[in-house]
Amino acid sequence: MTAVLQPSRVAVVPLLANFDVELLTVTARPVVSGAVVLAVRGEVDSCTSPLLKIRLLEHVRPTDPPLVIDLTDVSFLGAAGLTVLVTVREAAMAAGIALCLVGCTRPVLLPLKVTGLDGVFDICPDIAHALLRLGCGPDG
Repeated sequence: MTAVLQPSRVAVVPLLANFDVELLTVTARPVVSGAVVLAVRGEVDSCTSPLLKIRLLEHVRPTDPPLVIDLTDVSFLGAAGLTVLVTVREAAMAAGIALCLVGCTRPVLLPLKVTGLDGVFDICPDIAHALLRLGCGPDG
């Protein structure tokens, strides 16, 4: 049974003091090559990580396509966010789903490097490279 992905499904966590400011958004979009890109935008900390975990794990089932988590627009990645990424990686491995992170900014790369997780995850500088790494590129 194949899961149907709703394109551009967005989840938002508003800042409690000002409902016009979003702390975190997660947008899912299928890619023609067969992968799913989850674009994360905002701050990933103890307040927003529960939503991130739910949104990412929605796309980790044995019949799901490869997953690209795009962290390009993440402005803060705290310990709770790192824990979510590790949890999602373990779930993806158990489900047999390939997973790749996209990130090239200091707020994303520094916490991954300091914790040694840069050696655990496949990290690419952009979505095109991630799709190639997952075998979902034009020749994949």
